[in-house]
This record gives sequence, structure tokens and C-alpha cells, in this order.
Amino acid sequence: MHALDAATADNIVELCRQYLALLAEYRAELYRLPGTLGVNQWSGSFLREDVADVRKTVRAAIEKTTREHNRTKALLLSFISVSGYEAVETFNRQKYLGHDDWELRAGGVARFSRDTAVETMTVLEAVDVASLLRREEHVARATASAC
Repeated sequence: MHALDAATADNIVELCRQYLALLAEYRAELYRLPGTLGVNQWSGSFLREDVADVRKTVRAAIEKTTREHNRTKALLLSFISVSGYEAVETFNRQKYLGHDDWELRAGGVARFSRDTAVETMTVLEAVDVASLLRREEHVARATASAC
């Protein structure tokens, strides 16, 4: 995740995509490593334990890379795959525009007062705003935990 340490709300989606590509490349190299090293042909001074240690180390690196890939992909999806319901949840949790009574309706996302829509937006607008709010929240949390 060090690749995302300096991320901003504006560039974190692109940095996640770049990082995922690097992780995929690295993982592919790890899968090829035993063959590249000729581990299966080792004999003589290399004991079975040495071969097993190499395989174990490579397997651990693959597992760690896979966990990092999955974590980064989940983070990316939390920014780009926001539903209308999730947008409303984000607005209410963060008290967007000072309110926690946002609702998803057939016409979009709105805040009501006495059954009259006070503030409204389309679902697409709400999803875009919620995505930005989620990115800003993540960057703020990451910055705070780095201090």
C-alpha cells in the first residue's frame, strides 16, 4: 500500500489501478520464478530442504501479493462501485451538507422537510458525490494514521 501513501482524493483511483497492475505483474513473475531458477532440476549440493524452502518462500510471497491485490481491489471498488443506497448511507454517515436524513427515492436522492424535497440530486450525481466523499475520507484517515 506504500504506493498509495501520497494519494489524494483526485488521484487515488488511478493510483489504485496502477498499483493493481504492478501487483499482477509481480505475482506473475513469482509464479514463473521456480521454473526460471530451475528448482526442479536442482540436485547435488542442493538438498530437498533447500528446494522446499524456496518453494515455501515463493508461495508466501504469492499469498502476500494476492492479499494486497484483493485489499487494493476492494478499496478501488469502494470508490467506483457506489450504488444509490450506498450514496445515501455515505451522505447520512458523513452528515453531508450538515444532514443525516438523506433518502433514495424513485426520482433520485433527496432530503425532505415536511414531505417536501428540500435538496435533491439525481442518483448519478449522488453516486459521484459519494465517491468523492469516500475518497476524501480514506485520504484523511490515511494521512491521520501516518502522523
